[in-house]
Amino acid sequence: MKKIALYPFALLYGVVIWLRNKLFDWGVLGSLPIPGKSICIGNIAVGGTGKSPHVAYLIEQLSERYSIQVLSRGYGRKTKGYLEISTNSSAAEVGDEPLMLFEQYNTKAQFAVSENRRFGIQQLKKQNPNAIILLDDAFQHRWIKAGLNIVLSTYDNPFWKDCLLPAGRLRETPEGLKRADALVITKCPDLNSIDAREFTHISAKFDIPVFFSGYRYKPLQVLTYPVAQINKALIVSAIADPKQIRYGLPKTMHLEQMHFADHHAYTKQDIKAIHHFFDTFADDNTVLFTTAKDWIKIASLLSAKEQQKYPWYLLSFELEWHDKAAFNQYISAYVDAN
Repeated sequence: MKKIALYPFALLYGVVIWLRNKLFDWGVLGSLPIPGKSICIGNIAVGGTGKSPHVAYLIEQLSERYSIQVLSRGYGRKTKGYLEISTNSSAAEVGDEPLMLFEQYNTKAQFAVSENRRFGIQQLKKQNPNAIILLDDAFQHRWIKAGLNIVLSTYDNPFWKDCLLPAGRLRETPEGLKRADALVITKCPDLNSIDAREFTHISAKFDIPVFFSGYRYKPLQVLTYPVAQINKALIVSAIADPKQIRYGLPKTMHLEQMHFADHHAYTKQDIKAIHHFFDTFADDNTVLFTTAKDWIKIASLLSAKEQQKYPWYLLSFELEWHDKAAFNQYISAYVDAN
């Protein structure tokens, strides 16, 4: 009922977005092609499609042969303007996801944030005009035009079955995919049983290739101290799709969950509340699970006493592909072309 009540607002929003896109299409508003090679990882819907893991994958694949620069908006940060990420940066300054990527790949790429992507690109190009720029979530930022636009959509909630904000989760209508060069269906539950024919209508309608990715969980990483045998856990997260975390954990494990809004800035009071809830059901075989995106904000809030008392573990994963060779070849064909 609530969703139906929001349809008029979604219609109004759709008209505004349609007009904005048309102004760019007609050339009334200018879209600046990015000099050199650039790849945008974006989506049609808001949040939770897995942009950061796919940016990370591209860094891994390309950094051995090319200089890489990564530009993000820096969602959730308390600063504005163009900032380059360094070892002294905090999540409050540059955003949790850009900082997470920096901590993992600072030896393989240069990282910066800017809500004005055009200005951010200009600053990066001054430093290294030959680097490949990876744009994290800039598909709707039409003041710039990437050389290659890759749109992500989740397997469980494909954007063509959704509706516009605020009734649904779409930033623009599905027709926006006409600006894309490729589509990746993400978070596929079983890549071995994927039937690509289910998505041929999308591939045919927009004349773009469709790829499929999923997650493979890495071994648990101890963050504070280890527990011999884990039977129960409290999952702590502030991500767009918290249910995804459960998929890689044993079904026999007793799981509780505390979820905060995406990009939430944790406080010491939050940590106290988390530990208090943990204490209500924990035994010697109980731990706390969190993600890399969350840990970069939580770690500095833990006292030495809390680190000794509460067993925090990192849940991390890597991408796997239905046809990894085909995707890699697709990317190589673009970056290697003259």
